[in-house]
Parts: sequence; C-alpha cells; structure tokens
Amino acid sequence: MGEKSEAPSEDFPLVKLVDVHKIYKLGKVEVHALRGVDLEVERGEFVAIVGPSGSGKSTLLNMIGAMDRPTKGKVYIEGQDITAMSDKERARLRLEKIGFVFQQYHLIPWLPAIKSVEIPLMIAGVPPSERRKKAEALLHEVGLGDRMWHKPSELSGGEQQRVAIARALA
Repeated sequence: MGEKSEAPSEDFPLVKLVDVHKIYKLGKVEVHALRGVDLEVERGEFVAIVGPSGSGKSTLLNMIGAMDRPTKGKVYIEGQDITAMSDKERARLRLEKIGFVFQQYHLIPWLPAIKSVEIPLMIAGVPPSERRKKAEALLHEVGLGDRMWHKPSELSGGEQQRVAIARALA
C-alpha cells in the first residue's frame, strides 16, 4: 500500500478479515473459494499467502484489494468496513490506497512504460508535469530509467513486471 493518502489511524490493523466466505456459482455447482477466513495484518508486517492452485489465494487478495465482495463476513482496511462501501467508494479506496501487480501485468500494448505508470496519477488528478516527474522517478527506482519509452513488446517479462510494480506504487 503506498504513500497515496494521509497517515492512517494507528488504532486499527492495516487489514482485518472476519469470517470471510466466498462462494462462486458455476451453473448449479457452488465453489467455496473461502471458508471462514480470519486474518489481521499490522502495518510494516510482511505476509506471504501460499497454497496449492485453487486454494483461494487470488480470491483472498481480491477481497483485501476491494476488487470483489465476500458472500459472508467483513473486510476492514485501516478500520473501515469496505464490505459496506459503494462501488464508487471502493474504486476511490483502490485509487488512493491499494496498488495491484496482477499475474498478467495488464500493460496496454501501445503505451510506453512511462505512460503506463502515469495512468493512475492521471486518474488521481495529478498535474501533467508532476505526473511525469513521479513516473520517471518510479521507473528509475525499479531500474528502468533507460527503458521508460519502451512498449511492453520491447521489454522482457521481468521488465514488464517492474513497470507493473511502478504503476502500482504510483
């Protein structure tokens, strides 16, 4: 979660899940992706989510990242119940506080790296000159200062991943 807004309240865990369930319906079949997950993550804590394919890791991250809603249970970010938020409020939360690096990096094929990193800054209303400086700094930080004008097809998989990381930090 980057430096996207004011300092959070120290009274709450950064992330808290209470009895989170997620059921997907595939025709007549119900898939229980999450069953009663309880989790707390404190500020500064590093957490690894591991498990076999299909065990619910991505579903769990989608809950924490406000990309999906639980079938049952509560998800809190900095003490805010995000399960009670409207779609618009959840989109604002993602813009201001959450950065995702997807398994597939979702880079726009015709945009150079610098433009990809500028997208969340543009959506957040950052002025163009400040946006460019921040995007350049982030690309330098991930070791791509000399590749910022390259399109995804001109970058290795690892370089594309670093563009996605810079974009998530923007």
